Amino acid sequence: MLWARVGTPICPNDGSVISSQSVDQMIQQIMQLPERTKLQIFSPIVRGKKGEHKKIFEKIKREGFVRVQVDGENYDIDDDIELDKNKSHDINIIIDRIVVKEGINNRLSDSLEAALRLSGGYAVADFLGERDPMMFSEHYACPVCGFTVGELEPRLFSFNSPLGACPTVMV
Repeated sequence: MLWARVGTPICPNDGSVISSQSVDQMIQQIMQLPERTKLQIFSPIVRGKKGEHKKIFEKIKREGFVRVQVDGENYDIDDDIELDKNKSHDINIIIDRIVVKEGINNRLSDSLEAALRLSGGYAVADFLGERDPMMFSEHYACPVCGFTVGELEPRLFSFNSPLGACPTVMV
């Protein structure tokens, strides 16, 4: 029962810590970075899916965004972006480009909220190759692969409760 309160869920797919964060917690993490750190706020809308994704690009353009990152390359949304329909692609909307300094909390909050809204609860702070990106989730979900788990509670660890039982063993 103790593990329900002090345990930290880990993703079985990639070993990342599974947690949920509020926008304020995300802002605090970013503001702890050295001043003058340059970053981009991404909304990861497609992760590892095959297709040309033309409708997604049209939707991004309709919503007023001007830049996207496709498979690690930045593009203007007006560019003719041709994707191989047989290969998996990652598409991020570039929400904002920011330099860490005092007084950016409101702008950062707006950018993170937009990223979370567009991607269903995920946001990425990319540091233009200077350091590893920070991935955020407002759900109890792995920010890398999306594996989800409910909030840890004591009945998940109780032999008297079917909630903690392995679904493949249950009859």
